[in-house]
Amino acid sequence: MKIAVILGIIYIAGINLAGFFSMGMDKQRARRGEFRISERTLFAIACLGGSVGSMIGMQVFRHKTKHKQFVYGMPVIFLIEAAVFLYLLLHHMQTKTTRTDFGMGTVLTEVIYGADGETVADGIHQLLLELENEQLSWRSDVSFVGTLNRNLAEGIPTPANETQRKWLSDSLTLCENTDGAFDITLRPLIALWGIEEDAPSVPTEEDIAQTLTKCGYENVEISTDGMVSAPEYAAMDLGAVGKGIAADEVREFLDTQDVSGAVISIGGTVLVYGSKPAGGAWQVGIRDPHGGQDAVLGVLTLREDTVVSTSGDYERYFIQDGVRYHHILDPDTGYPAQSGLSSVTVVCQDGLLSDGLSTACFVLGYPDSLPLLEKYHAEAIFVTQESDVFVTEGLESVFTLENPAYEWRKGAYDETK
Repeated sequence: MKIAVILGIIYIAGINLAGFFSMGMDKQRARRGEFRISERTLFAIACLGGSVGSMIGMQVFRHKTKHKQFVYGMPVIFLIEAAVFLYLLLHHMQTKTTRTDFGMGTVLTEVIYGADGETVADGIHQLLLELENEQLSWRSDVSFVGTLNRNLAEGIPTPANETQRKWLSDSLTLCENTDGAFDITLRPLIALWGIEEDAPSVPTEEDIAQTLTKCGYENVEISTDGMVSAPEYAAMDLGAVGKGIAADEVREFLDTQDVSGAVISIGGTVLVYGSKPAGGAWQVGIRDPHGGQDAVLGVLTLREDTVVSTSGDYERYFIQDGVRYHHILDPDTGYPAQSGLSSVTVVCQDGLLSDGLSTACFVLGYPDSLPLLEKYHAEAIFVTQESDVFVTEGLESVFTLENPAYEWRKGAYDETK
C-alpha cells in the first residue's frame, strides 16, 4: 500500500507539472507563431489529473482561451478531482481493522484506522513478542532482564543500551519519588509469594522479613558507561511498567505506519493514538473492579494521544484459609497492599509512567497519591473497596460514571469509613 501511495503522489505531481509547463510551452509557441499544442491535448492532461497545474499555468503564463471547455471545463474537472481525492482520503482514514491477539502475557486488542490495518496489527503483535522475549521477561534466559538477573546473581555488571538505561532510570526515579512504594527490585518477594505460579501460598513472617532484606531500589547503580550493577542477592522485575513500556514502543511503531488513529489495549494498559475519523472522541471503558471481566465502571472520553493504565486487586489473586491475597505487594510490609483501594486508573502521555504510577498509587492510597500525580502531571481515578469513586480534577469533565453500584465522591477522602 505504501508503494501505491508513493507512486500515486509521483503521478499527481508529474501530471500537474506537465499541465503547468504545457501551458507555458503553448504560450511561447503562440508568441513565436509556431505550431501550437492542440487544445485537445491540453484538456486531456487536465482530465488525467493535471487540472491544478493547468489552471496555475494558465494564470502564470496568461494563457487565454475563449473555448468553453477551458473556461468552464477546467474548474469543473478540478472540483471533480478534488471530490474524488477527498473521498479516497476519507475512505482510507476510516478503514477500520479490529483484531484480538495474545502478547505480553495478556490479551491484546487492536482497533486500527488505516488501509494497512492487518499488516500494522501483525507488526504490533510481533513487536510485543520480541519486547517480552528479548527485553522484559524475567523468565527468559536471553532477555535483557533475564540476563541482568543472572549476572547480578554472579556479581557481574550488565551492559544496557540507551533504551534499556532509560527504562531503568525512569523506573528508579519513580521508585525514589514514591519513597519505595514502587520498587522494581521486588522479584525475590514476588517469587516468595508465588502469585504468578501455579501454587501460590502465604509465606511465613520470617521468610518475608528475610526476603525484604534482598530488595531495595537504592542498591541499583547505573554507571555513566551504561553498566548496571546491584548486590548479588538482588533481582529485577519490570512487570509493573512492562505494559506501559509496550504502549510507548507501539506508539513509536505507529508513527512509522500509515495509520490515522488507533486504540491498542495491552491488558490493563490502553494506548489512544492519533485521531478518530470525522474528528470524534475516543471512548475508553474502565473496568468495574468488583464485577466480571466485561463489567464497566465508567467511560473516559479522550481526544489526544495518551495512555490509560489500571492496576487492581482483581487481576491476580489467590485465597488461603478464607483470606484473599492479591498480587500488588507493599514493599514496606512485604504483604499485599492494604490501602483501601480496589483499583487505580492513571492517565498520562507516557506509558511507562502511567503503568508504574497506577501500581504506586494503589500502594500509597488515595490521599498520599495526589502529590505524586501532581509531580508527574498525571490524572487518576480511584475506586475504593467500599465502592466510592474519586476522580482528580483533570478527568472530572471527561469521565462518566455508568455503574449505579458506585458513588462518585467529590469531597475529602474519609480514611475511617
